Amino acid sequence: MKVSLLSSTPDPVRLIADAARITHGKTQSHQSDRYYLDLLYQIGHFSVFEHVSFTFFIEDISRACSHQLVRFRVGVSFTQRSQRYTNEENFTYTIPPTIQKNEAANSLFLQKMTDLQQSYIDLIRMGIPKEDARFLLPNAANTSLFMTMNYRELIHAMELRLCMKSQWEIRHLFWRIRSLIQHTYPELALYLYPKCFHEGFCREKKPCKLLPVFLKKKINR
Repeated sequence: MKVSLLSSTPDPVRLIADAARITHGKTQSHQSDRYYLDLLYQIGHFSVFEHVSFTFFIEDISRACSHQLVRFRVGVSFTQRSQRYTNEENFTYTIPPTIQKNEAANSLFLQKMTDLQQSYIDLIRMGIPKEDARFLLPNAANTSLFMTMNYRELIHAMELRLCMKSQWEIRHLFWRIRSLIQHTYPELALYLYPKCFHEGFCREKKPCKLLPVFLKKKINR
């Protein structure tokens, strides 16, 4: 898996602050940009966050992961590599850690991937269109895509996918996305955490052990 931040809204904290100021007819303020960012978060005025967006290039995630990713529909756009038009004879794939740790399971998995690759090649050589041969391709097959998401939806996505209860691959993906935001815009990363960070408690029947860690981060922010 590889994730790159290709582009983002210039000076996003200033833009959010200016948008907040204009709601009261102000173009200047004695308050800092960061003050408005924190205030908007605290009062739940998230619509202003929609003015800021990020475009990521996401490479080598499984189709199983991308199927989860594209469920986000509001404030987000996707462009994904098409299996209809690309030749997938040498498709790469993702192996779940539980399978990698089990020697017998890993051997079985690798054999099945090899069989599927050869079967795909055989269909293509029989003159079967790529869009039909792709029906053999597994959820493990890797894909790449562009994703543009606004800051409001990014907060929402992080709430769900950074949770330890989420599926491991998409959780790793969003932690990498958060790391990119942290490196580029640390002020914005302050609110990119699981839902327990925002709500102060966990809705799961069996909370993970990280709840106190996230709550401590919020207190010390």
